[in-house]
Amino acid sequence: MRKFGVQLNALRAFEAAARLSSFSRAAEELCVSHSTISHHILGLEESLGTKLFERKNRRVFLTTSGEKLFPTLKTSFDEIALALDDARSDVPQKVLNVTVTPSFANKWLVPRLWNFQNQHPDVEIRISSSLKKADFRRDGFHVGIRAGFGNWPKLSSELLMPIHMSPVCSPKLLERREALNCPKELLDFKLLHADVSYGVGIKSEWQEWFSAMGLPHINCSGGLSFQDPGLAIQAAINGLGIAIGYVELAEDDIASGRLVRPFAADVEHPWSYYIVTPVDDAASPQSFSFCEWVRTQVAFAQTHR
Repeated sequence: MRKFGVQLNALRAFEAAARLSSFSRAAEELCVSHSTISHHILGLEESLGTKLFERKNRRVFLTTSGEKLFPTLKTSFDEIALALDDARSDVPQKVLNVTVTPSFANKWLVPRLWNFQNQHPDVEIRISSSLKKADFRRDGFHVGIRAGFGNWPKLSSELLMPIHMSPVCSPKLLERREALNCPKELLDFKLLHADVSYGVGIKSEWQEWFSAMGLPHINCSGGLSFQDPGLAIQAAINGLGIAIGYVELAEDDIASGRLVRPFAADVEHPWSYYIVTPVDDAASPQSFSFCEWVRTQVAFAQTHR
């Protein structure tokens, strides 16, 4: 087989220019300058000893020699592209399936997820948010973040962070009040509840907070109830009432001024957030990286609170 001193870049420039009928469009596709395309094609013409393009009225047309060369090069580059796609598809993707509650996903995880993607662009992370307890093995989850006591069957759990409860509301809700002097005055407003049931004989979240404020017998059962803590926080932002908010989930809204705390006191929730993984499963590199990243984010938030 005869060998020619022709550079691959020159052949690629010719194929693109011939396919697009334009040196300028070929330059855009290949992310090079117009002069680079012209230089490559001129060098290719000199190597072959023949003209490949005719230039008329600012347009380019293939010569007879160019028409002979183009189909073979186009087919060759198409086959190379297909071969590269096949080779790429054989490499296992680093997929990470994560299960979290909707409130944690919306108020805490998703706003920070860009940071994980920047650090680990090769990991394809798939977030599933649900209030239902996922079956890790059946549903293929690698890691989860749950709120509870940390005692889930067939799951290893690691304490991530405690949950603190505090009344939160829109600043507009308090515009007509100079100040709230005692916690009992919260009953002048509609109370927003996160309808979370965390154990027989344990008080509701509002009752937990009022009891810690020295009001154990206060009736705080009225108001609006939401199934998810994030919905209660959003209702408070919208001015529907005062929510017993999770400080860790509401901290961005508090920092931005969308929410205020009528009383600074917070009470630790009976539940905490845990990182959970299947028992006896060897952690994949992407699962390990995600868990380490979550720990770092929590530590950063706690030191800057």
